[in-house]
Amino acid sequence: MHKFLVLMSLIVLLLTHAGCDRVQKIVTPKHEQKTLKIGFVVAGERVTYPNGAEMAVTEINQRGGLLGMPVELIGHINKEAIPEVSVQIAETLIVEDEIIALIGPNRSSHAVEVAPIAQRHGIPMITTTATNPNVTTAGDFVFMASFTDSFQGAVMAQFTIDDLNITTAAVLTQKGDLYTEGISEFFARSFRKLGGEIVANEFYEGDLSDFTAQLTNIAAAKPDALFISGFTLDIALITQQARAIPLQNADGEPTIFLGADSWDSELLYDNEDAEVEGSFFSGHFSPETDEPTARAFVDAYESIYESTPTGGVAVSYDAVKLLFEAVERAGSLDPDEIREQLAATENYIGATDIASYDENRHPTKSAVIFTIKDGKKQFHKQIAP
Repeated sequence: MHKFLVLMSLIVLLLTHAGCDRVQKIVTPKHEQKTLKIGFVVAGERVTYPNGAEMAVTEINQRGGLLGMPVELIGHINKEAIPEVSVQIAETLIVEDEIIALIGPNRSSHAVEVAPIAQRHGIPMITTTATNPNVTTAGDFVFMASFTDSFQGAVMAQFTIDDLNITTAAVLTQKGDLYTEGISEFFARSFRKLGGEIVANEFYEGDLSDFTAQLTNIAAAKPDALFISGFTLDIALITQQARAIPLQNADGEPTIFLGADSWDSELLYDNEDAEVEGSFFSGHFSPETDEPTARAFVDAYESIYESTPTGGVAVSYDAVKLLFEAVERAGSLDPDEIREQLAATENYIGATDIASYDENRHPTKSAVIFTIKDGKKQFHKQIAP
């Protein structure tokens, strides 16, 4: 079985271009009999999310397939992370590849654009790490496999005040992105509601590399913490430049950096420019888990890929498994019946757990707090919903 899993994992990694350099396509082997096709869309560089999705597909095929039919994952990597490209991919997957469901995208700004496509065609869609609550507003065919930013923002605010005893914070946000603006707003709102003070609130354009102006304004306010809502490369530059100023609180101590799930990336920890030691951030999943099902997932992943799964990999695995369980309960490929069973999900246990879905198709699930120590992400605590 181990050799079979390794073989399947190698097949997943054979990427071919799908019409342009910024999109990579991943296709599992075709089968002679009727095959059920699942679409998978992910955006960004060096993403490993397809590995989690493919693990779920391999597992179901080893068990004889879904409703007795083999499953094929048709995945695309939108390397340049352009939302319009994700929309084009989704349309092609639905119309030309005739997928039975769509998994992803991983970014909220992409998911909110793709969701109306799935809704219009009546195709069940389960996002992976898209966390802004607005991604499901397109309609009842759109579900989330991750927690929402309203929950994640509140978790970080509560942790900052209760566990770190911090009452003043600044916020630095990438402007114009649904995720970055949303998570900053939810954090700041919850922080104020809990009695904290936001002493500076700065924004920057997505293509900026010099954050001196914003950080100088923040330094003047001497915050105890700085919540950085951006993506990996920005976080590395911001933390480096902040330490160079240096950014300190009123007592002359280094301001603590805080973040959300966009920090859960090896790109950040491997970046020599990043100054993230001692930071805290929220995430979806800890590979240090002792929960049996999650532990089995981690062990299998590490044996295949010789690396540790991130939260995005775990949630991608879960999104596919959620779909499979809904189809099996429905005993049908009818989209409406699958949608109804997704909505009826209760006590799902996978790499992560979902207690149930609310009326907005947002899951009830836990979040994890991480810290960065000795240049590595370490589990700090788990927060129940």
